[in-house]
Amino acid sequence: MTEPLPKFQKIQYEFSKNLRNPSENEAPQGIEARRMKIYQDLFYNNIQNFCRNSFPVLHSITEEGKWHRMVRQFFTDYRADSPYFIDISKEFLDFITNHREAEKDDWPFMQELAHWEWMEIYMVSAKDNILSVPHERNGDLMNEPVVVSPLAQSLVYEYPVHRIGKSYLPDEAPEQPTFLLISRNRKHEVDFMQGNPMTYRLLEIFIEHKEGGEQITGVQALKQLIEETQFPNPEQLLNGGRQILNSLLERDILLGTA
Repeated sequence: MTEPLPKFQKIQYEFSKNLRNPSENEAPQGIEARRMKIYQDLFYNNIQNFCRNSFPVLHSITEEGKWHRMVRQFFTDYRADSPYFIDISKEFLDFITNHREAEKDDWPFMQELAHWEWMEIYMVSAKDNILSVPHERNGDLMNEPVVVSPLAQSLVYEYPVHRIGKSYLPDEAPEQPTFLLISRNRKHEVDFMQGNPMTYRLLEIFIEHKEGGEQITGVQALKQLIEETQFPNPEQLLNGGRQILNSLLERDILLGTA
């Protein structure tokens, strides 16, 4: 038989339930409604403001009533895994992507846009420091093991999420996906570039080998890319490879050589 909760704990549960969903849960007895309303507004507005600031484009293109319904549902129903305030944006992304039921008037790119906006937050808040990663900035990227920034990722989306805003709201995905490389450079600035399937896959090859505990040369990565894509003119890609690697080096996507 379950023992009844202590009185103070019962009040805490009633208080938190009312904060989350005041329309369906009564406040603890003895607390004035006016005072309770202050707490309700304070908690909800804190969460709502954080979501709005974390996803400014999504907020700007979403009708205000729909936005508040979405945040209210997140605040009421979602159970976060992290107790840290800084992780609210990640939890809101998870809610949008995996827990919220789609509505007829949702933008078709909503989940991708939310992920793209969150990636910038992730890059800003990541604790890695590329200046502490051993590397030779002026090494031979083609013939020496390449060092990839821990603050660089290759991303692919059905929609050109980096262009979406009030002036560009596509109804259908373009025929070709959008390839984006995002990173944080040595000046601690978040940077992104639009790539192509080859550049996207080239960075992925470096990252995959790095995660496997291996650093490979630019030539090795380019040869793997040639083999995977059955590139019709291997010499052309090898000759142009140095320029691609240097462009990634300039953006601190590649840091140099080991």
